[in-house]
Formats: sequence, C-alpha cells, structure tokens
Amino acid sequence: MSFDGPEPDYVDGELKERYLGSIPHFEATERLIDLFRSWKQSHSLYAYTEVTLRLSPTKYRIADVAVFRGRPKGKYPSEPTAFAIEVVSEDDRWLDIQTKLYEYHQWGVTHVWLVDPWTRKLHVCDNTGLHEVVALEAPEFSLKFAAADIFVD
Repeated sequence: MSFDGPEPDYVDGELKERYLGSIPHFEATERLIDLFRSWKQSHSLYAYTEVTLRLSPTKYRIADVAVFRGRPKGKYPSEPTAFAIEVVSEDDRWLDIQTKLYEYHQWGVTHVWLVDPWTRKLHVCDNTGLHEVVALEAPEFSLKFAAADIFVD
C-alpha cells in the first residue's frame, strides 16, 4: 500500500493520519538525533526517526524519534524502546498526541517525551499523566536536555 503523505499509524484495524513535518518539526527532530548520537558509544543508545513500532498485533505506531538500548531487532520492533519522542506538527490534534503518548507509556517505554517546537515547551508522560518540564531527563544515563539544547533559534 502506498500513501500520498507520511505513512499512517495502524491502530486496531484503522489507519490514523499523520501530518507532514515542517522546518521547526524537522529541526527539533534532527537536534534530538544529534544529542543522542553523543550517547551511542557510552550507553549503546541507538536513535532513529520515523520508526514503526509494533505495540501489539493490531497496533503499529510511528515514533518521530525512537531510541533503543542496543540495536533494535526486526523490521518493526516489538519490544518497548528506552525513549519514544513525539515532536508536535502544526496540524496535530492534542487528543491524538496524548493518546499516542499514553500508548507508548502503557507499552512499557521508559521515557515518553513530547517536544513542541511551536511553543518551545517540553513534556513528559509518566504514571501520573502528561507534565510540562523545564528539561527532559533520564537519570540512569546522566542525560538532561533543556529546551535550549533542542530548539534552534
């Protein structure tokens, strides 16, 4: 099957539209990949963009940035990633974003992050919900990214 725009997510038999990225989306995504590259050697963190993740036999989600501890296995990884990061596109619906983030969290992703280049805000999804934060942190890797590290002026 081919699509005119970005490949959609597949959720319980339904195709879920994803929106085209713009320059702010692309720059934030690229910067995240660059930041994780520096952690690849010391922590075996492998960061990829636009990875199709198999959350269940009927649920495939495409992460803007997926970071694996070690090289991922298979065409569509079915083990939770260390990080799943969504970067807001200007046409994204808030409810759709939240749903996707909660699905990543329920699947077992350790760090579920939301990066919004439009408001230059950062969020974390955890057991208590979605929260705005001043920096994205992963203490087990001694990793901390502030907004200034991610957003290009």
